[in-house]
Amino acid sequence: MRDLRSFCMTLAGALALPCAEAEWRHAPSPDSEITARVNAATVGVTMDGANLGRGRFDRNTGTFDGDPTWGEMFVQPIVKGTAGQWYGEVSAVGTITFGDGDPTGFTTGGDGSWDVETLVVGWRSGDSADDTSLPVIDLSVGRQALNIGDGFIIDDGNVDAGDDGGVWLVPRQAFQRTLLARIDYRAVHADLFFLEADPDNDEPAFAGANLEYHFEKQGHAGLLHFHILDADSPTTFLARHGMDVSSVRINDYRRPFAPQVALWGEATQQRGEGRFGAFESSAWYAETIYHFDLPWSPRLSYRYAYFSGDGDPADNVRADYDPLFYGNDVRGWGTWFQGEVTGGWLLFNNNQRNHLVHLAATPRDNLVVGAIGGSFHLAESNYFGAPVSDRAFSDEINVYADWWANSLVFVTGAVAVMFPGEGAIEAIGDDENYHILEVAVYYFY
Repeated sequence: MRDLRSFCMTLAGALALPCAEAEWRHAPSPDSEITARVNAATVGVTMDGANLGRGRFDRNTGTFDGDPTWGEMFVQPIVKGTAGQWYGEVSAVGTITFGDGDPTGFTTGGDGSWDVETLVVGWRSGDSADDTSLPVIDLSVGRQALNIGDGFIIDDGNVDAGDDGGVWLVPRQAFQRTLLARIDYRAVHADLFFLEADPDNDEPAFAGANLEYHFEKQGHAGLLHFHILDADSPTTFLARHGMDVSSVRINDYRRPFAPQVALWGEATQQRGEGRFGAFESSAWYAETIYHFDLPWSPRLSYRYAYFSGDGDPADNVRADYDPLFYGNDVRGWGTWFQGEVTGGWLLFNNNQRNHLVHLAATPRDNLVVGAIGGSFHLAESNYFGAPVSDRAFSDEINVYADWWANSLVFVTGAVAVMFPGEGAIEAIGDDENYHILEVAVYYFY
């Protein structure tokens, strides 16, 4: 349940691997170019003890039935073009889900469709490498994706549920309407944006700004603020209209005297009032990653994360944190789907506090292996509004591997087991351990 395409590219760069060399190119003039490529992927997932033994949930009947095994596929043709300072991109995504469908009932076998993914035109004033004394301005409009930071708040503009298919692969990322202004000047980057997410996300439209200062070596500090101008009546999610979101973050900061230590963190507040109620929620995380100077380049990280819950769900003030448009595609496994079971299918960065330990290594130039351990507790004594007497929700272990077979084929997989706590047992109504096995293959041509 993550889009790994951007992560694949990031990983390939970090491992110094050639990636997507098969892109078709045509240059009709010295200052224009057309490129075309195709991305595709398939995944197979099987579970034992789904929903703590109750089985897959069927949203049509409201019943549970058996452990699910299912698969997904997508294909995405992409065409890009440049002409002087102008550029454009158009792509489409076709998906299919087969087998039982996922354990929460977001999709079922047979779900899938073809949709336009990106349709954007833009103008760029120049290249920051050409003249650092002038800012570079990039203006664009249309359907496109926007990622801010490591995807803690803004990453995925589409919920791949129902007819979309592909809830694990999440191949659709674009916001359906956007107006973006990007500005780069030396170490400073800014985004001014208007975005609208898809109807499965209750179609929120919001506008705001992101400001970043990029450190000399790597990493950045950033500020983000936006206001949700409009949203549909709550269906998939709770109230959003009128929400103001503010955050401060630091991503991958290294001190000169300790370059092996990377610091990550973000804190955000949700305030304001709209036609469906008021907002008073918060979330934050702090993470340290230590990079060892040893064979296999091991790195060990620890994260504490908190997402507020609502102690009084019946009042008119929403105090539980809204995870909004988070995603997983920049940093990979364990980023904001925290735990393949708990974060993928049971808790969604809302009403929780958790500890996460992550050990990863690179035994070969094209292979990364890792293990993630997590402990999860509810922030308030309820599970999506249903009261529970114990906040201990789960402990979980994940083991994964990422392998570049060649410059075009990326294979990734994980096994995970979740050990339920008393809070999860009380909320869900069973007590079995929850196991997942998942393998995906990505192809970039």
